[in-house]
Amino acid sequence: MGALPFVMGVVNGCSTSSGGGGGDTVVVVGIQGEEVTASIQTVHYTVKVPGQPDIDKTVDVGKLPIEEPITAVGDTTGQIDVKVDGLIGSGQTVAIERLASTHFVAQKKMLLRVRLEARCEADLTRGAPTLPPCVAPQTCIGAVCADSTVPITALEPYSPNWPPNAPDICKPAGHGAPTVTLGTGQQDFLPITDGQTVNLEKGPQGGHHIWTAIRMRNLKQSGSTTTVSAVQPGTGLTVPSTGVVFTYSPDEGGYCKLFGITFRLDSPDDLAYFKNFLGKPLDVTVIVKDAAGDTATASAHVNVAPLLVCLPSDTDPLCQK
Repeated sequence: MGALPFVMGVVNGCSTSSGGGGGDTVVVVGIQGEEVTASIQTVHYTVKVPGQPDIDKTVDVGKLPIEEPITAVGDTTGQIDVKVDGLIGSGQTVAIERLASTHFVAQKKMLLRVRLEARCEADLTRGAPTLPPCVAPQTCIGAVCADSTVPITALEPYSPNWPPNAPDICKPAGHGAPTVTLGTGQQDFLPITDGQTVNLEKGPQGGHHIWTAIRMRNLKQSGSTTTVSAVQPGTGLTVPSTGVVFTYSPDEGGYCKLFGITFRLDSPDDLAYFKNFLGKPLDVTVIVKDAAGDTATASAHVNVAPLLVCLPSDTDPLCQK
């Protein structure tokens, strides 16, 4: 039996990401390749900017991720061309190649992210690449040949924590402040009004929970920690927090959602603990924090129904009839 809808929270988001504005015109070339560090030995890269000396370096793969800041001299909208090779063996055989081209953004410090991907590695055991070779200006991205040009609208404002903070469908490049909405749903996200009465459901193994769901944007799709907690106003009685690290699903309007979270109003030291909340008000809070440290919080005031939602066969006198 499904629980009744839960609650829409009040949003309070904060972001630790920072973007450049004013001052020098800089593009930081950020080279990363966490998934290929076991298959290549060195990384060779070149950076070419008209009117400036070429950068040409070879480093051990253990140095990844690499930052190569490029400051504009004269032309603050000039082009930057990057070529990165992942090399193996004493002969320095190229196992992966990645191209990227973009332009400076005047008076901004931006990040050009260049990722070496395992799906773009050559299968050297058979003497042939796993994919048809890409012809410049195309390059291998996500196992297909794609345009190597990165428009300035796709550049990210530079932040020192850029390596784990790659854009995704929930947290795109140039994202705004993170936001979170607290709701309910066993099979989907269902926001409702603040102050609504919510049901406490008795599970088949004896636990007592409210179905919670989350809707957010500008936080990482995977690896984000979602923590739900609650306190009874007036008495200060708390509910042990529930924390999960689940992947969010894309939703409409650039949002992402997570549903089917069982928030238990139980205590391991008191089997009757849930009874303290039946028919009483409850302040519920959710905090979502991603791997980059960005967080958003939503809270709401609800009222717990006086009786439980139970299986039809349950004869507990506290069950709704």
